[in-house]
Amino acid sequence: MKTIIQKFGGSSVASPELKKRIKEIIHSTKSQGYAVVTVVSAMGREKDPYATDTLINLIKEVNATPSLEDLDLIMSCGELISGIILANYLNASGIKACYLSGEQAGIVTDSNFGNAHILYVNPQKIIECLENDIVPVVAGFQGADEKGHITTLGRGGSDTTASALGVALNAQMIDIFTDVDGVMTADPRIVENARVLDSITYNEICQLARDGAKVIHPRAVEIAMQCNIPIRVRSTLNNSAGTLVSIQNMDNSNNVHFIRDNLITGITHTS
Repeated sequence: MKTIIQKFGGSSVASPELKKRIKEIIHSTKSQGYAVVTVVSAMGREKDPYATDTLINLIKEVNATPSLEDLDLIMSCGELISGIILANYLNASGIKACYLSGEQAGIVTDSNFGNAHILYVNPQKIIECLENDIVPVVAGFQGADEKGHITTLGRGGSDTTASALGVALNAQMIDIFTDVDGVMTADPRIVENARVLDSITYNEICQLARDGAKVIHPRAVEIAMQCNIPIRVRSTLNNSAGTLVSIQNMDNSNNVHFIRDNLITGITHTS
């Protein structure tokens, strides 16, 4: 089964117009013969009603020092809300979809609340959805430890979710949709003639991220890199090709059962 992971950031799911664009993107991808797995972040940005920072402030208004476990529970709600709403929107629009939390999607982590590392992924429920032509809408940024406690994956966690699922499902591509057209040669707010790069290597984009660029988290890149799964950084707003992140060798035929990137020790995936 040819599969593409499509991750949509918080700004991409914040309005009716953008939800319509997501539906069009998913429909177009499915019409090309791909199974689609969608990963979502919390809706909106800082100070928006369901943004992660807003949820943190809600609990800190009543308790300045909540437990890390409780913080993870409330932080995970943003993606839950976003995922359920998008899944229902897709269903109402004629695309069969189902919501899956990180735990339901098979993402098992350690118990480092607030910055959990993925131990392994068992995507059985995702596979069942895909076999029935259902688009799984997976809550990014979260999983559960082996005792069933909800955990969050830290900064860039939804990107990490997308890459981990890409490895687990041996995906053809991981699409990261944002509100920019791709990876730029420079900050367009500073450099007037900055342009979108057609392609960039895994190592180069990791270095850009470590230097402060906020396009994709290096943790997610490193996961995809170890299994040679290409990433595309694209805009939700238009049909531009975006930036392809890969290495020269695009042979993706080898099955990799265990990968390493400081966080993930094992991945269960399909052949």
